[in-house]
Amino acid sequence: MGQCGCSRSDSAPAGRSSRRDDYAESALLNESRRFILERTKAKRGPQGIELGWLNFMVKKLWPKLSMACTAIIKEELQPKLQAAVPAVLSGIYFKKLDFGDEHPLLGPVGVAHGKQNQYDGLELDVKLVWKCNAEVVLEVQGIEIGLEKIRIDGTVRLQLRPLLHHFPTMGGLQITMMSPPNLNWSFRGLLGALQLEVLSRVMRQVVADQISELLVVPNLLFVHWMESSDDIDLEVLQFPHPECIVRLCIREARNLRGSDWNYFGFKGTSDPYVSVHLGSRLWHTPQKSRTRNPRWGDAGCQDFLVYTPSQFVKVDVYDADIGPGTDDHLGHVAGLKVEDLLNSPNQWWPLSGRKVRETQSGVAAEDPSYGEVYIQTRFFELRMHRQNIPQPMGKADAEAFVFIDLRSLRGLQQKQANGATITFKLEGNSHKSRGAAYKATTYGSALTASAQRLVEHLQNSQGKSVDEIMKISGLSKEQVSSVVQARPSFTTRWHQPFSLPIRDLDNARLDISLGIRRPYHKVLAVLKRPIRLKELVDNGKWQLDKALVLEPDGKPEGASLVHETLELSLRITLRCLSLSTSELPSEPGSTIPSPVQSQGAS
Repeated sequence: MGQCGCSRSDSAPAGRSSRRDDYAESALLNESRRFILERTKAKRGPQGIELGWLNFMVKKLWPKLSMACTAIIKEELQPKLQAAVPAVLSGIYFKKLDFGDEHPLLGPVGVAHGKQNQYDGLELDVKLVWKCNAEVVLEVQGIEIGLEKIRIDGTVRLQLRPLLHHFPTMGGLQITMMSPPNLNWSFRGLLGALQLEVLSRVMRQVVADQISELLVVPNLLFVHWMESSDDIDLEVLQFPHPECIVRLCIREARNLRGSDWNYFGFKGTSDPYVSVHLGSRLWHTPQKSRTRNPRWGDAGCQDFLVYTPSQFVKVDVYDADIGPGTDDHLGHVAGLKVEDLLNSPNQWWPLSGRKVRETQSGVAAEDPSYGEVYIQTRFFELRMHRQNIPQPMGKADAEAFVFIDLRSLRGLQQKQANGATITFKLEGNSHKSRGAAYKATTYGSALTASAQRLVEHLQNSQGKSVDEIMKISGLSKEQVSSVVQARPSFTTRWHQPFSLPIRDLDNARLDISLGIRRPYHKVLAVLKRPIRLKELVDNGKWQLDKALVLEPDGKPEGASLVHETLELSLRITLRCLSLSTSELPSEPGSTIPSPVQSQGAS
């Protein structure tokens, strides 16, 4: 077990002192886990409520909703599917899309009261089942393939947050999913069985990724009806930050099923790896060769963001084969949630097949012949100090996270704005946004265009607060707040969150570049001076919230495409991992609490 300390440069003491520090760290881990359990616990209300009235509304809206879904599939899903399939299936496209008249069924619903990022709210978990009679036809290399028996199962979370002290008492609505939905369908067509199986697996992953990018936490839809006088940070509601970090380690597995044939014609061994899906994040362990009892050690560790203990943790074991979509499924941990890992941080979990067998009485039962997987978890707080930072475990080596709320940009013409992307580069890793959408500038009748431009200049370029803008402009708080929230001149819009791990905060620099796809794909502009993230710590704010000026990348053709100043609106927030349950750093000279003190406190 690693040693915790104020920085990673501290050398580990030897002998009895090292054992004492390990004991102290273990006590801090247990205290942090109990603290997170208590802080994030939701008060459950009525469960299993039917939603006939809501299904009636969905039925009436279904023709419009199906048209919107068709547009998303053609514009977003089809290019990603074409890029993901192997060469033998290249050129695939949707020839026909008709979702039929069978709308998704919603309900029952469960109700709870919980808190997220310090804001109280009501949480409604709504079951969604869609058995559709859609007519979907794909064409690949001149061969038509039909999709049938399409079924989607999932849970949509509606969060009425924040709760206010005046009518309407609920300030906004967040729509999200805790995990991607389950997707099932079958094919009809002339392709071979193996090709259809490969296509089905690739399609299932691409569709799940597309849904995750739009609706799986931390991604969500947020609408509100609050006034500026409520003094609510709308950014936190639109881009919620995680409640904690879980360092999840797949240590080993045992008695896995053999999937590879040996010389005697038996399936005696496998080349296993484990995939972990938590929220919108998908990760897998390294592959182990020819074994049914693999061990990964620290190589099986990774850090994940936790937004609520009710999130599902999808753990699947596969046998690696050659080619995309050809890996054999060896088993999965059924129904695992973050709250289960909080209560059982070190445990063997049994694996089940994709379809659990049924007993003679008709009741589903797990098949123990799929083996087990050992999962170890450690939970860390996110704090505005650098004390008790955990030591790395393999590639789970983050000491901090930077949260970027990518909002919008001004200065691009419409033909350049549609599909434009922002790329963040940090510690050698690149993170690219989805394509932007153009929204034309709109000026409300309450203020003149010049007054709105003044407010935007003071807020975005000068970094002035609402109160400071009021004094300079002579406008009311309501007038200033409406412009600050709308940002009418920022017409290139993303509204996308990023959560990036940082291994070395002292030397971490964030590079930002703007890319366009019209008239051709290229990097158009960059942030000339990278952001040193440690400066956010040194200035005591741990945050940067302003418009950054992007400049042409230096090439003549780049400068000719930039017609005015490019300003990128975003918020950057920094937090460090910590074993401490305190928001504030300890006083100078303080030490890690002794095991005796920790036991007494518990």
